[in-house]
Amino acid sequence: MKKIKDTKEYSIEEAVKKVKSDSRAKFDASVELHINLDLDPSKQSIRFPVNLPHGTGKTKKVAVLSSGKIKEADMLLNEEDLPKIEKGDIKPGVDFDILITEPRFMPVLAKYAKILGPAGVMPNPKNGTVSEDVLKAIEQFKKGKVDIKTEKLAPLIHTIIGKVSFEEKALTENFNEVLTNLKQNKPAKASPIWIKSIFLTSSMGPSVKVNPSL
Repeated sequence: MKKIKDTKEYSIEEAVKKVKSDSRAKFDASVELHINLDLDPSKQSIRFPVNLPHGTGKTKKVAVLSSGKIKEADMLLNEEDLPKIEKGDIKPGVDFDILITEPRFMPVLAKYAKILGPAGVMPNPKNGTVSEDVLKAIEQFKKGKVDIKTEKLAPLIHTIIGKVSFEEKALTENFNEVLTNLKQNKPAKASPIWIKSIFLTSSMGPSVKVNPSL
């Protein structure tokens, strides 16, 4: 029998409940949020940090390039280590998920932007990975700070808002935190109805369309 595609738009609470119940993974799957915006990616983009109240449930390895030793970091880098990134001896996305640095090191890191950028770990003041207070930045990312941004060539946002094992209330609150901040960061010239569609899904699970106004 041919499977009928679910085209219904669910409220946030209904969508969270359905994503949890429809997950068939044998592991604690991530809950993913996908948003399609009515923007011209060549002229408009979105990027802002969000502190998820309940975190993502995923442990992130944080590398640090700073003038002092930060014991809370998972990997401490110095300027002599940077050529290892270029050679592939240290691999962004494998050896670390986030790179935090002080502003003074940005000119040095610029040489490695062609590697760090595509890997999604190039430090940027907009998402809090360039900071004079490195320790505070580490703590925020460890607690659940995420970088919300559109793709380079498409007005799409993809982010994780938790795990299937999370309580429905926690996932709903994480969802609402992203959506609230997204609306606060609406570009000045965006159309009135600029959020075209929102989908929630679990890893390898079916997508559920969300109507945030319900």
